[in-house]
Amino acid sequence: MKKISTRTNRQLKKDVKSFLEIYPGYSYYKKYGEKYSVIKGEIDVCDTMGNYLDSFKIEIYLDKDRYPYFTPIVKERSTKIKRHEDWHIDKDGICCLDIEHELEYKAKKGIEFVDFYQNSIYPFFANTVYKMNFGKYSNGEYRHFFKGVQQFYSEKLLLENKHLIIGILNAILINALPGRNDRPCICGLDKKFKRCHLKCVEFLKSLSKERLLKDLAGFEEIC
Repeated sequence: MKKISTRTNRQLKKDVKSFLEIYPGYSYYKKYGEKYSVIKGEIDVCDTMGNYLDSFKIEIYLDKDRYPYFTPIVKERSTKIKRHEDWHIDKDGICCLDIEHELEYKAKKGIEFVDFYQNSIYPFFANTVYKMNFGKYSNGEYRHFFKGVQQFYSEKLLLENKHLIIGILNAILINALPGRNDRPCICGLDKKFKRCHLKCVEFLKSLSKERLLKDLAGFEEIC
C-alpha cells in the first residue's frame, strides 16, 4: 500500500473542489473523525443528444487517508435499480462499476475524481438506463464470478490459453520474466517480448499479489 502524506489530503480537497464547480448539484460532507468523506446528490442521465432520461440518488464515499490511491465506493440510494448481480449492484446498493482488475489498476496509478466520475461512475448509470429500456447493456458486460475474470483476460489482455496465463502469472509472482528484448517471448513465439506479450504482462504486474494469486488459483482449478 502506498504511503499517504498530508499532500494526499490536499489533493482530495482540490479534486472535490473541482468536481463541485462542474457539478454544483452535489454536496460534500467531510465527516470529521470518520474514515470516509461523502459526496451526495443526483446523477442525471441524458442521451447523446442531451435529452434527459432518468436520475438516480447516489452517495460517493472517498477514503480520506488513501485518496487518490483508492477506488471510490458508489451507493445508489433511490432504489430504482434491482438489487441483484445481474444489475451489478449488491443488496446494500453498492455499485460494481467495473471488473475489479480495472478498478485496482486505476487506484494504483492514482485517480483524479472528475475523470473517475465521468469515465467510471456516469457510464455505469447510463448503461443501467439503457438496460432498463432495452434489456441489455449497450457495450456488453462481464460475466459473473470467475467467468468474468476469464472474459477479462480474453478481451482486455488478449490471453485465452489457460496454460499460458498460468505460466505468465507464475513468472510474475516469482520474478522470472524475460527481458524486454529477449526472444522468444514468454508465450514461446519467436518474437521479442516487447513486441508480443509485454503490454499485458505490465498490466498484470501492476496488480496486487493477492489478486494475482487469486487469479492463478482460479485458472489452475479449471485447467
